[in-house]
Amino acid sequence: MIKTVIFDIGGVLIGYNWQEHLLREFNNDSALVDRIKENVFGHGNWDEVDRGVLTEAELFEKFEKHAPDLKNEIHQFWETLGGALWQYDFTKDWIKDLKNRGYRVLYLSNWSDHVKKCCEEQMDFLPMMDGGVFSYEAHLIKPDHAIYKAIIDKYELDPAECVFLDDRLDNCEAARECGMNAVQVTDHETAVEGLEKLLK
Repeated sequence: MIKTVIFDIGGVLIGYNWQEHLLREFNNDSALVDRIKENVFGHGNWDEVDRGVLTEAELFEKFEKHAPDLKNEIHQFWETLGGALWQYDFTKDWIKDLKNRGYRVLYLSNWSDHVKKCCEEQMDFLPMMDGGVFSYEAHLIKPDHAIYKAIIDKYELDPAECVFLDDRLDNCEAARECGMNAVQVTDHETAVEGLEKLLK
C-alpha cells in the first residue's frame, strides 16, 4: 500500500524554459543564447550547480572557462534565471488533494540553493508539503542511489510504500532500483493516471 508520494519539482510541479527566457534576455540572439547554454549547462556544469558543493566563484570559473568573453552575459543569466520558471496551475490542488486523502507528500529534486532563492514565489507550495530533500542539501544528485537512500533514511520510509514522480526516465529507474514505485511524468494527465493506478 502506498503511503508516501514523492515529487520531483522541475517538469513536474514547476515548468521551465531556459531557451525562451534567454532569448528574451538577449534580444533573440540565438547564437549568443546557444553559447551561454553550452557553457552554463554543458561540460557537467549544471550538475555541479545542483550538487551544491562548489562556491559561486568556483561555479563561475567553470561557466567562463571556455567562454571568458561571456562573463557579463553569464552573470546576467545567473541573476535573472527565475524568469525562466513558473508554477503549474494544478500544482497546489494536486498536493492538497493527496494530503487530504491521507498521503504523506515529499519532494526529491535536483535543485540548487541559488535557483530556490530566485523562484520563491513559484515555489510557494513547499510549506504545503511534508518535507523532502534537495540535491544541494544532500550534496548528491539523481540518479545516484545515495540521494534516494538519503530521503528514505531521513523520513524512515519503506520504499515499497512510496511512489516517486519524475520527468526523467533514468531518475525513475533509479527509484525503482532503490525499491520504490515510480511514474515518469511526460504530461500531467498521464502522470495522474499512472499515480492513481498505484494508489488503488
